[in-house]
Amino acid sequence: NSNIVLYVLANHWELIMTLSEIFEALTAVGLFISVALVYTELRRNGATTRIHNSMLFTERHFNLRNLTLNKEMADIIVRGRLGFEELSEPEQLIFASYLLNTAQTASIISYGGAGRGANSKIALHQTSNIIRGEWDNQGGREYWDKIKNDPPVVPQVRDMIKRVLEQ
Repeated sequence: NSNIVLYVLANHWELIMTLSEIFEALTAVGLFISVALVYTELRRNGATTRIHNSMLFTERHFNLRNLTLNKEMADIIVRGRLGFEELSEPEQLIFASYLLNTAQTASIISYGGAGRGANSKIALHQTSNIIRGEWDNQGGREYWDKIKNDPPVVPQVRDMIKRVLEQ
C-alpha cells in the first residue's frame, strides 16, 4: 500500500500540484466574495443608520419647537434666556432640561451621521448653530457655568457646548 502511494506521488505530482492550485484559487475567490458581501452589508447598514438618525433628529427638533406653543413653557424659555438665576427652582429645572435636550438633539447631526447631502463640516456647523441659538444667551451661559465641571451629558455633547460657548 505504501508503494502505491509513493508511485502515485512520484508519477502524478503535476496533478496534485494542479489540484492544490485550484483549491488555492477557490479559496481566494471565496475570500474576495466574503469581503465584498461584508462591504455591501456595511454600506447598507450605514445608509439605514443615516436615515434613522435624520428622522430622529427631525422628530426631536420638532418636539422641542412644539414646546414653545405652550405659552407657559415659552415664557419660561424667554425669561430663562434673560437669566437662569431669575427663574424659580421648578422653572430652572424646566429651562435646564430644555437646554440639555437641544444640545442632545443637535448632537444627532454630528455624531449620528451627517447624511449623504452634508459633509462633517456642514454637520458641525449646523450643530453649532442650533446650540448657539439656544445656549448663547445670559441664561444659557449661567447654566453652563453651573454645570460645566460635571455636565449631565455625554462627552461629545459637552465638547460641542464648550466649543460654542467658550470660543
